[in-house]
Amino acid sequence: MLTSVVSIDIGSSLMKLVELSQSSGKIRLEKVGVIENPVPNFRTEIDTTGNGTITRAIKRALRISHIKAKDVVSSLGGSSIIIQYFKLPPLSGKELENAVYLEAQRVMSVKLSEMETGFQVLPSRQGEAGVQEILFAAAPKRMVHQRIDILRRAGLNPMAIDIDCLAFANCFLKLKSTASNEHVLVLNLGVQLINLAILSRNGLQFIRDISLGLKTALNFGTEDILSRAAEEIRRSINYYETRSGGDKVTRVFLTGGGAVASRIDELFSSSLKLPVERWNPLKNLEFDSAKWGDGFEENRGCLLTIAIGLSLREKEK
Repeated sequence: MLTSVVSIDIGSSLMKLVELSQSSGKIRLEKVGVIENPVPNFRTEIDTTGNGTITRAIKRALRISHIKAKDVVSSLGGSSIIIQYFKLPPLSGKELENAVYLEAQRVMSVKLSEMETGFQVLPSRQGEAGVQEILFAAAPKRMVHQRIDILRRAGLNPMAIDIDCLAFANCFLKLKSTASNEHVLVLNLGVQLINLAILSRNGLQFIRDISLGLKTALNFGTEDILSRAAEEIRRSINYYETRSGGDKVTRVFLTGGGAVASRIDELFSSSLKLPVERWNPLKNLEFDSAKWGDGFEENRGCLLTIAIGLSLREKEK
């Protein structure tokens, strides 16, 4: 059962807020707020001067979207987020936790004492008996604490800080059905970053953030940008398929703000040589757009993928 929680996705150009409800097994999008980010390309790990402006923007977004919930979940993204994959023997409990952190200390150049960390065991694969693959994620503590401070100054009660690529993958896994033997690639096309996830009915298989290092917005209608993005995406597909022992990516779904662009599915299909379709998470939710009140339209639902995924996350145990 979903409790009254607001999820906030602070993107490079837009700030997105959503509130969901659940009744009789059906998930409903109750409230939506989308406003311009007043601090372009806001990156909490670099500059604190925009914190007050971001706080005021959150308060304004809450007001105009009529969201009253005080508990909040949010997420972080960007180059400071570290994602690693480890293969370990079957372990559990404290023994697994210790092994993961020892491996992280061995391969990472940053001090783990300065990072907020977490991990999850990925679904087992055929032919890998005696091995479990671990997804390990880390974010700078100062970055996490700064986001928490911003949310508290906006009058909210932070419940969790996730990472963008896990939130958008969670949105797809909770809302979209795929064939039992199918492995799909889902791309969240942002203004400056591409979140990538390979998913199956068994769950999350692989995630990665792709940055092309541009100071301008990603325009996939530009041949050079599309080519560079496709090359990075193909590298991720090849890496996954090599490690997976035979699993193949068979379809691609596009979501995020960049997915609303004209012919974007055709462009990516031509570049990746795979079937591509857009995915709007609102197609898998109930809602009454007349109650949203700020002019947000259903066809822009791709913007909300991360925010909806945050609302759908399971509570920390």
